Amino acid sequence: MDPGERPIKVSSLGLDSRIVNHLKQHGITTLHPPQAKAIGPALEGKNLLLATPTASGKSLIAYLAILQKLRDAESGERAFYIVPLKALANEKVEELRNLAETVGLTVGIAIGDRDGESGGIENSDIVVCTSEKLDSILRNNPTFSERLSIIIADEFHLINDSSRGPTLEVLLARLRHLNPDAQRIALSATVGNPRELAKWLDAELIESEWRPVSLQQGTLTGLDLEIHRSIGPSTESNLPEPRTLEGKKTKITNAILEDTIVDGGQMILFVKTRASAEKEARELGAKRVKALVNIDDFADEVEELEKLAKKISKGEDSSNLSDRLSNAIKGGVAFHHAGLTGKQRNIVEQAFKEGLLKCICATPTLAAGVNLPARRVVIRDWTRWDGTGSKPISVMEIQQMQGRAGRPAYDDHGESWIMVKNDAARDKVVEKYLFGEPEDVRSQLEDALLSHVLSSIASGGLTDRDALGRFFDQTLLAQQIRTEELKQRIDTMIDWLVDKDMIIRDGESNTVIERIQERD
Repeated sequence: MDPGERPIKVSSLGLDSRIVNHLKQHGITTLHPPQAKAIGPALEGKNLLLATPTASGKSLIAYLAILQKLRDAESGERAFYIVPLKALANEKVEELRNLAETVGLTVGIAIGDRDGESGGIENSDIVVCTSEKLDSILRNNPTFSERLSIIIADEFHLINDSSRGPTLEVLLARLRHLNPDAQRIALSATVGNPRELAKWLDAELIESEWRPVSLQQGTLTGLDLEIHRSIGPSTESNLPEPRTLEGKKTKITNAILEDTIVDGGQMILFVKTRASAEKEARELGAKRVKALVNIDDFADEVEELEKLAKKISKGEDSSNLSDRLSNAIKGGVAFHHAGLTGKQRNIVEQAFKEGLLKCICATPTLAAGVNLPARRVVIRDWTRWDGTGSKPISVMEIQQMQGRAGRPAYDDHGESWIMVKNDAARDKVVEKYLFGEPEDVRSQLEDALLSHVLSSIASGGLTDRDALGRFFDQTLLAQQIRTEELKQRIDTMIDWLVDKDMIIRDGESNTVIERIQERD
């Protein structure tokens, strides 16, 4: 907090007293500094881009903005809360329901096609959804967004993702096209070009590097640990001395886990593949099983882990994968990746939050917003095969993983270590990931433009060239490439679709001509 800046009390915000009392019951009576900067514009209905670190309280600002907007709106108005992953959607639904129910608002979820994954959304005031599911809903039922009052885009930087980014970008453009007066709030912890993105959203930018606990960032060369940087309350002069972990150089992750447990913490180990996550969990779990069963002091822990393992291995989710997970859990270790069912993920996450599991071996999907912090985050793999070779992953993605370190309610600091094999790799990692800036978020729509042009014509109601052009002018792509280049690309795609008999060109329309003349 800036010198002289006074904390803002929740009770002074003019919120419904039931919301204030609910937050007080959960220990929230004042706002963090980034929240204090954002809350005024958010409650006033302004568009915002919140670019602040993990655990700085972005979600609460979004929640309060939703409740304020719906309170002041006419009956029947609706909010969309867009997330990238099903697991994150489930987490947000639970948090929003606890808060919204205090003022009589309902929350629905739309994340898939199975029963229970899209239930009750027609009558819900707030709809939590993945971008892919909401895109599908709007194509089949365009009127679903007619009374939209506020849009939240969580993990907004994933517009940069080549697989899900284009859908999110086009979805946000469509919602803005259909509901230009709806409030827009985007949330992200890692954005390299926030001003450009705020301009695209026509939003006020709220930036901050404040964290609730300091984050010590370091490298582990073999068993030699060196902390290079501290972000947050601690300063560079307070960096701990380099040290060497006890253990075998052939079993480095075992040494890290034992060091973590001795220190009274928990750890998340990030690896690049599902197979690696399972292998690390299996080996770490097996080692701890042998240690636990031979020490009487751990009898109660062993019993609880056995119960948890049986819970995983039984029931409708029982499979070879659940057996592998169950065996690892007996040692207080689990793996976490997109191959787990929702039930399995929930069991693992809850056991970790309760402290029963000491380590989760995860793929980077866990870093995408799920509120699962640990005292220590260890990044084993910082390269990835891209089809042509092994390439360093982005600074943006590394920072997402690092952001999981530090539990605000439990720790006075978090630790993030990147594993390297030698001094040359250490120097590269320090320069790129510890002191480098995150990459700019770039539109990934160009490579997916053909499918989105076709879908906009087929089910988006954009059946003339002028309407298509005006719509795609609202995308981030339109801001990041030359106007004439975008027009040319759209024209080329229309010609291709006509040649393939996928669409029919009818010729000029008097209605369209009149629309253009009126606009000019």
